[in-house]
Amino acid sequence: MLPKVNLHLKTQGINSSMYASQWFMTLFAYKFPLSLVFRIYDTIFTEGVEALFRFCIALLKKNEVAILGMEFEALLEFLKSGLYNSYAIIPTGVLAKEVVSEHQYDANEFVKDAYSISITMRRLNKYQKQYYAIQEAERQRQAAESSALEQLRIANNHLSNQIKQLEASLQTINREHIELANLHVSNKVELAQVKDENDALRQTVADLRLALDNAPAAIEEKLRAEMDSLAKKNVGLVTQNNRLEDQLATTESMLIEYKMRYAESENEREALRRKWNDLKRALN
Repeated sequence: MLPKVNLHLKTQGINSSMYASQWFMTLFAYKFPLSLVFRIYDTIFTEGVEALFRFCIALLKKNEVAILGMEFEALLEFLKSGLYNSYAIIPTGVLAKEVVSEHQYDANEFVKDAYSISITMRRLNKYQKQYYAIQEAERQRQAAESSALEQLRIANNHLSNQIKQLEASLQTINREHIELANLHVSNKVELAQVKDENDALRQTVADLRLALDNAPAAIEEKLRAEMDSLAKKNVGLVTQNNRLEDQLATTESMLIEYKMRYAESENEREALRRKWNDLKRALN
């Protein structure tokens, strides 16, 4: 009925519950002058509650120009406590010089303006259906937004847990990688030592062979026994050398595998972190 007022209120972000709820709960008695309130009550008792809507629309129509010229804070305050001032009686002549302790209001004009508004029960029922439809649409919209937000929160928590688990796995892989690297270095050192011992034993065997060839028969048996012992020890060292070489090759393979797993985990963590950041931005 007042499209310009309706559009302006929507533009300012003001809905009817912010100012009109007190009108209906108290039948305007919360702020309005009693002279106007009594006339409103008389009309409602005579014609029914639909008369209340006439007074509401009459007030908005009477103040349309003022409403269209205000913005949010001033407008909301005016809707709550300033509408009835448009019916104030301004004293003139001799009365203007007298001290008036209380403002007076033209209740007859207020009732006349209300009666000029045509509102039928059919129209009220139509407005009621429209209101319920709008409320239901808003409820569904809020429910959908709430559901979507909850799904985002769940996804965000899931990703957060995944990232924590991945970071824990990365720490484990890092620790294992360091341990394996240390083992690899230790094996290399041990292998070098074994090779040195092996070379020394070979040199000793060669020296003994040379001594055996030049020694008399009495010493030959002793030298042979010592040479056999050294040969057995040499075989043991060769076996140990082979074992260490195999172990070194295995640790090198494991080290390569851990490096590949570490790189894959880093890539996965980065992908999850980007997805998590996207979800945080969506939540904000």
